Amino acid sequence: MTQPAPAAEAGERTPPASAWALFVLFVANVFNQADRMLFGVVVDPIREDLLLSDTQMSLLSGLFFVLFNLVAGLLLARAIDRGNRVRILAIGVFAWSLATAAQGYAEGFWSLAAARIAVGIGEATAFPAAMSLIPDLFRVQARGRAVAAFQSSTFVGIVGGTVVAGVLGAMLGWRMMFVACGLAGMVAVALLFTVREPARTHAQTAAPKGESYLAGMLAACRRVLGLPGMPALMVGFGLTSMMTSVLAAWGPAFLLRSHGVPLAQVGLVIGPSVGIGGIVGTIAGGIIADVLVRRRGTPSAALLVPLVSAPLSLPFMAAFIFAPTLLVAMACAALMNVAISASMPSTVSYAVSRADPRDRAMLSTMLLAAAGLIGGSLGPFIVSSLSDMWVDRAGTESLRQAMAVMLVMPLLATGFLLHAWRRAKTAPAGMPASPITLH
Repeated sequence: MTQPAPAAEAGERTPPASAWALFVLFVANVFNQADRMLFGVVVDPIREDLLLSDTQMSLLSGLFFVLFNLVAGLLLARAIDRGNRVRILAIGVFAWSLATAAQGYAEGFWSLAAARIAVGIGEATAFPAAMSLIPDLFRVQARGRAVAAFQSSTFVGIVGGTVVAGVLGAMLGWRMMFVACGLAGMVAVALLFTVREPARTHAQTAAPKGESYLAGMLAACRRVLGLPGMPALMVGFGLTSMMTSVLAAWGPAFLLRSHGVPLAQVGLVIGPSVGIGGIVGTIAGGIIADVLVRRRGTPSAALLVPLVSAPLSLPFMAAFIFAPTLLVAMACAALMNVAISASMPSTVSYAVSRADPRDRAMLSTMLLAAAGLIGGSLGPFIVSSLSDMWVDRAGTESLRQAMAVMLVMPLLATGFLLHAWRRAKTAPAGMPASPITLH
């Protein structure tokens, strides 16, 4: 059957099918983010039961997960850019849900590592598939808000994951918590069967004659990195997300150790503060970015949002770490997440709008890889290593002191984002990718 013209090109009101597809993508990403949060909430019970160190737990939550998520994402992105994106995403949700449940049967470091790696591989489909689909579902004028709506599901997942993990972990134990939450992901699989694959906008779905899969993947990477300012933008994006990743990985343990919050309540304490702040920041960032682009008439205007919000997160980050009371700490965590999350949809919307339609999934994967390697892997690993190093001197406060090292990251992120914005605003909107450079 002939596919209908995508909403992005039709110039008409967004059709109900596009709104429904965005809702299903929203639900899938809620499960994606919730499953990521489960591990961080029960990190201390797992560590005690399996006799693991903070560094080993950080490898499981960060490096192992992110590394395989990155490799799988790069391999799958090419398939997403050329294949049936809805079907690939459904397979991914099914795979990561089963792997989440399998974590409940781990007996040691390596069996838990295998399950975590499988979760990372499955979840590599979520973000690039959504970022490839949304531009084909929504016209340009509504794209920033659509990306923001999708991104807000991240924080719904954070709230849901932390609350559910804390409650079920206390009631059933961490093993049965993983099993129950993994099987719940099948709801998203069922919903994806109701979504129709949309037509692509100006996409070259057929690979050049004689081009291998690997050669096509490398060519797409070169085109993405050749976009003006894109390498610096990716580094800035990763540095911006670092504290969010540290909070996800070590926030529950920090509340347990430094504020004495019981396991059953840790999700109820940290989830709403982080989630509500993230949702508010994400929606506001998307709306402000659309307004700036409309008024200034250039896509690069969207990057003004992270240029302001990234440094603005610094004082709230410091207040969260050193707050003397739990109430003050959670209020500052919420404000910190408003500032950090505001930068995400504006950055992503600018990037996918600038990329060739055939490279959207690849670009999204590379952005996610930057956030994962720099923010999701390096950040928690630095904190855990310093916490282990300082535990003899600082005791339970070693984690607080290690988290304080992260205060320099918003300033570094702002420097890279400023460089990316300067490069982007001087490049014509239709300028093709240039040779890879940071200058």
